[in-house]
Amino acid sequence: MTMKTPLCRELRIDVPIFNAGMGGGIAGAELAAAVSNAGGLGVLGMGGLPTSFTRDEIRRLRTLTTKPFGVNVLLPLAEEGQVEVCLEEKVPVLILFWGDARPFVDKARRAGTKLVLQCGSVKEAKAASDAGVDAVMIQGVEAGGHVKGTTALSIALPAVVSGVKPLPVIAAGGVADARGVAAALDLGAQAVSVGTRFLCSNEAAAARAYKERIVRAEAEDTVHTLLFDIGWPNAAHRVLRNRAYSEWEAAGSPPTGKRPREGVSYGAMTIAGTRVELTSYAVFPPLEGFEGDMEQAALYAGQSCSLVDDIKPAADIVRELARGASVQSNAS
Repeated sequence: MTMKTPLCRELRIDVPIFNAGMGGGIAGAELAAAVSNAGGLGVLGMGGLPTSFTRDEIRRLRTLTTKPFGVNVLLPLAEEGQVEVCLEEKVPVLILFWGDARPFVDKARRAGTKLVLQCGSVKEAKAASDAGVDAVMIQGVEAGGHVKGTTALSIALPAVVSGVKPLPVIAAGGVADARGVAAALDLGAQAVSVGTRFLCSNEAAAARAYKERIVRAEAEDTVHTLLFDIGWPNAAHRVLRNRAYSEWEAAGSPPTGKRPREGVSYGAMTIAGTRVELTSYAVFPPLEGFEGDMEQAALYAGQSCSLVDDIKPAADIVRELARGASVQSNAS
């Protein structure tokens, strides 16, 4: 049974499966290469990272795969020149989130890069379509990490598909198994972007204890909040409930500046080659090499954690997601 959609053919990938570009480097070159080599679209998560590191990671990825790949950039956190570096390096796909794609449409077209904007609503998707992006990604509120969506993917996805037709639509949020892939494709998506399931892959650069915490979690253990805002204020996100959240809640959910342990260090880790001390409510999740109190960290995870029960190679995850998932042609 073919898994190829028109978007697969356009991007020259075998299956309509992206790993989410999980920021801070969780989706690094190893994960992106594994997904691309397995036939999907591997995506580097360069949100919150320096421009120079972004260039180095793109080049390192190219030593690990000859297949198409993408790079995800969070516009509110983007350093000067970060998007331009992606275009200079002629990345096959550039995924932008939490901002306006219009300034980059012509630049991407000149570079030969496919431009995707991740959106949280039909209105935002239509504006991106009008701006001339090559595809839109719609995010459901059940997603992990930073969440711009406010409605369930099952509602948002078909509305966006209808609203931007014939532009390709990628579904994000809550997809973690073949059934989820099949459902998204049946609702009109031409690909899916999968975060939490790939976070629990061997290649994701997250701390092992963080991955194990997700494996043990259920959807009810996640919360949609603004709590972990040091480094990116006023940006909603979904995390696992931990002691940091429970203590803040027990204190009456006070605003920033009046929260328990505010400004207190809870650990350290290396981010883009630099050792960084982490203070309470910091935006960065625990990466490999994290040393400190996991109960104070931002443990991003989607409600699909209920469907994740092990940690395994990313290539195995691609195959499992593809297995048994039928596809409609979505031909325009």
